[in-house]
Amino acid sequence: MSLVRGVESRAPVGPLYTPHRPPETAPGFGGSLDALLHTRGSASPAAASPAPTGSGAIRLSPQASARLEASGVHLDPDDMADLGDAVDQLARRGARESLVLFDDHALFVRVPDRTVTTVMTRREAAQHVFPQIDATVVLR
Repeated sequence: MSLVRGVESRAPVGPLYTPHRPPETAPGFGGSLDALLHTRGSASPAAASPAPTGSGAIRLSPQASARLEASGVHLDPDDMADLGDAVDQLARRGARESLVLFDDHALFVRVPDRTVTTVMTRREAAQHVFPQIDATVVLR
């Protein structure tokens, strides 16, 4: 019996909730991912926009030059070539702010513009935490 006159209570005839089902022609997650990868070329940001390798000389910031000079370190052309190879390797991996361990020094490199931003000895570096570094290369 119903409290409202003229309205009968009935059990629902069909299901109350029907989950949405995608049509059988939908590619699903895997198909969508494959389509996205084929249109963009790759899922990796480094591969999607490859950094040029060997795209110029390594530059030293004024601070890095001063720190090298103060510590009596001179980077000869072979050292600079090794450093350039390390920066090329970092660029291929998509690195942006990196640490290069070179002999007894730690060189901080801004990879996209191939610039050594600062230099410190490994002993000085051992006392710090560097949160902005996304890659490290050990040369020597």
